[in-house]
Amino acid sequence: METNQANPLLENFCKELSFHLESLSKRQATINPAEFAELIATATHEAVESYVTGEYDLRAYRGNTTEEYKDLAEKSIASYSLTHERIGEISEQQAELLEETNSSTLINLGKITEKFSDIQNHLSDEVLRANDVIQGLLAQVKTLEVKTSLDPLTKAYNRYALQEHLKLILEKEKVDFEIFALMIDIDNFKSINDKFGHIAGDKVLIFISKLLKKTLREGDRVYRFGGEEFIIILNRTDTEGARLVAERLLNLCRNNKPLFQNQQIAVTLSIGLTQIIDGDTIDAIIERSDIALYRAKNNGKDRLEMEF
Repeated sequence: METNQANPLLENFCKELSFHLESLSKRQATINPAEFAELIATATHEAVESYVTGEYDLRAYRGNTTEEYKDLAEKSIASYSLTHERIGEISEQQAELLEETNSSTLINLGKITEKFSDIQNHLSDEVLRANDVIQGLLAQVKTLEVKTSLDPLTKAYNRYALQEHLKLILEKEKVDFEIFALMIDIDNFKSINDKFGHIAGDKVLIFISKLLKKTLREGDRVYRFGGEEFIIILNRTDTEGARLVAERLLNLCRNNKPLFQNQQIAVTLSIGLTQIIDGDTIDAIIERSDIALYRAKNNGKDRLEMEF
């Protein structure tokens, strides 16, 4: 969130009213209360119009409902309450200023501009303080997203989530049931980027991620390992079941081509399969699946190889 987006409606109102006051003060020294009220109404309308048509990024951050997010939400609420209180105090100052102007027939524009400038300075200080808090909270959100949320492009789980998942599996002395890891690489991905462009490459990544997720059973997980590589963790199956899943993925990819600018992009996969065993380590699992994947690449791509 940019600094000038911390409270765009209030900032726009201040700017619009300041502009009108400054412009009017060059033409005349006084203004009656009715005209001043109309001036405020005009500035408010323009501020709201600018806010509504502006491109402000108000998307909420999404993640797992962890205690860390709960704490972060509580901090956000506390910060909002403080800001709301301070803005309320500033609004009271504005009301007092208007009341003062209503007590006389004419308003001294120089005086009103000076007082409003003080109020605007207070408001700007509060907006800056609130924005500092917002920036701190956003930094915490980003840290949490690294740990808990999905890969922003493909919406598959990210590499950190894969490591955490494997840690939970491997911390037990004995693997309770058969678990397999599939390392998947999109064949000739660089050529796709070179021929169609990086936007098309991103669309292919999204397409493959959706295809993988739709094919799997509930409980199986897809992770974006990096670049054009994905890893799938298959739970509660056997070697033949894991092989059938891999072959199904290969066939689906061959028979479904993503579209980009009315052109079909031919995409195939290479897959390396390994089983997670007692006493395994994360590095060992990755190494075995990578060896199998490397063999699939060397043997012509668009195929499955296994390493046990």
